[in-house]
Order: sequence, then structure tokens, then C-alpha cells
Amino acid sequence: MRKKLVYCEHCGGMELSGTGEFLLFHHLTFCCVDCRDDYRAADEARRDGERAAATLATVAEVMRRDKAAARKPVSKRPRAA
Repeated sequence: MRKKLVYCEHCGGMELSGTGEFLLFHHLTFCCVDCRDDYRAADEARRDGERAAATLATVAEVMRRDKAAARKPVSKRPRAA
């Protein structure tokens, strides 16, 4: 039977640092609390960036629709002879 290779997802270390066993966070392993917290903070920052980009895209779409609605062509009236 093969032994499973366990390493820290943040620093890549295979040695434990201040803990009795590797810590788990979203199925990822970390050698210490600091590595886990750093990874968590980076993950939250990435997610916040994605949310902000999605919000900007939504605002841009609403502005585009409003601008298009304001530019509706005026129907031409027939000329008087």
C-alpha cells in the first residue's frame, strides 16, 4: 500500500510547524495556523475581487440598457405637402 504524500498547500513544506498534525481547510492541508490563515486571507481577497468585478459588470450592463433606451429613434412624421 502506498503512503499518501502530505504537504502544506501554502508553503509547500512537509514538516509540521507548531501543530500535532496537518490542518485541513476546504480539503487542503497546512502545516501551521499561519499558513492556513494566510491562504484563507488570500482566498477571501480573490473572492472579493471576483464579486467586485461581477458587480461592475452588472452596473455596466444596466447603464448600457439605460443609454440604449434613451436613444430610441424618434418616429418620423410625414411631411406636409
